[in-house]
Amino acid sequence: MKKLIALSMMTVFFFGLTSCDKNEDITDAKAKFTVKEKTADKPVATKASIGTFTFTKAVIGISKVDFEVEANTNDDELEFEYEGSYSFDILTGTSTPPLPYVEIEPGTYHELEVKVDRTLPSGSSLEISGTYTIAGMSYDFEFTSTLDEDYEIENNIGVQVDPNSTVTFTLYIDLPNLFNGVDFALAQLGPNNIIQINANSNSNFAELIENNFNNALDFDD
Repeated sequence: MKKLIALSMMTVFFFGLTSCDKNEDITDAKAKFTVKEKTADKPVATKASIGTFTFTKAVIGISKVDFEVEANTNDDELEFEYEGSYSFDILTGTSTPPLPYVEIEPGTYHELEVKVDRTLPSGSSLEISGTYTIAGMSYDFEFTSTLDEDYEIENNIGVQVDPNSTVTFTLYIDLPNLFNGVDFALAQLGPNNIIQINANSNSNFAELIENNFNNALDFDD
């Protein structure tokens, strides 16, 4: 049995908290969601290459996020959910529109479910730009995608939410590892010598990056 508490966007700047079967015993624990680049304090598991990336833009569209915890009684599972049309700047951790905190049930959360969707103003779901430097050569690139997928991200240790606490669930994206296997030296140059990677240009590399996406995800508090 699963109970659902959903945060739905009523207008661009107003959100309402609804419930299909609301648990009346929810405490004042609060949670929020954000997306960030995986940095030095979140070490990468593998190196994408021996080169260096400098990212100037990294945004992602997300239409749904939920995080689950087993209830304290009746073996129920509570699922707390954001729904709407969101754009997250991965480099800064900010979202448009801003996400409020929501009341959630205390417990240990081991899984996030995220739907990557075409919610960006351009109609894309991913837009990443930057420069890749290797052996004295630099390659400027722009990657765009219309990826539309649901992802389940697990944390074996889990995120602990205590009563009356405030927690931010963070989805970390390992940007360099998204480009694992991409040989920029073999890519076709576009206007202004910028490598365009999308469904119509260097599409083999676009498909490779999309396939790498699931392995570049992690979450923590």
